[in-house]
Amino acid sequence: MASTIGAYSYVKNDGSLSTSDDINTNLSSTGKSKNSSSKTTLDVDQFLQLMVAEMQNQDPLEPTDNSSYMAQLATFTQVEATKEMNVNTLQSMASDLVGKQVIMTTTQNSDGYIGGTVDYWETINGTVYLGIGGKLYDIGDLDTVMDKAYFDKWNGTADTGDTDNTDNNEVEDANKTGE
Repeated sequence: MASTIGAYSYVKNDGSLSTSDDINTNLSSTGKSKNSSSKTTLDVDQFLQLMVAEMQNQDPLEPTDNSSYMAQLATFTQVEATKEMNVNTLQSMASDLVGKQVIMTTTQNSDGYIGGTVDYWETINGTVYLGIGGKLYDIGDLDTVMDKAYFDKWNGTADTGDTDNTDNNEVEDANKTGE
């Protein structure tokens, strides 16, 4: 059986974490497919195997220049570093969002949005997720970050009327005019 967070864990359509071995049904909170069988990227080992095969199968009468191989390797290294930087940036952003109120796009309700306070974040299968209200949401589905007062108004939990405030303003006005 797979562990709670591991190679075979994924986030189900409702935002909860699954530990099923079937990673082909992996869906984020917006229903976007995260099917790992459609992988179109190379890792370092695959790239090096491809490069070695290219070297072994080149035309011996017109060998490829070494600088061409070095350019390919440099380009691949740059792409890998950019991908790593992107993941680090997303993780840093997720870390900064902990404790903040956010709105996420989702297919879980008719509004298309869900809001809450970010409790935690984690990376599962290379995707950064935000934990909100016990469910996980892909950080790519982040719509809005807002302060608590605005979030309370958006959520309908804000205190809408304070009658004492009106009375205090009238008393202050009366004191200023000397009545």
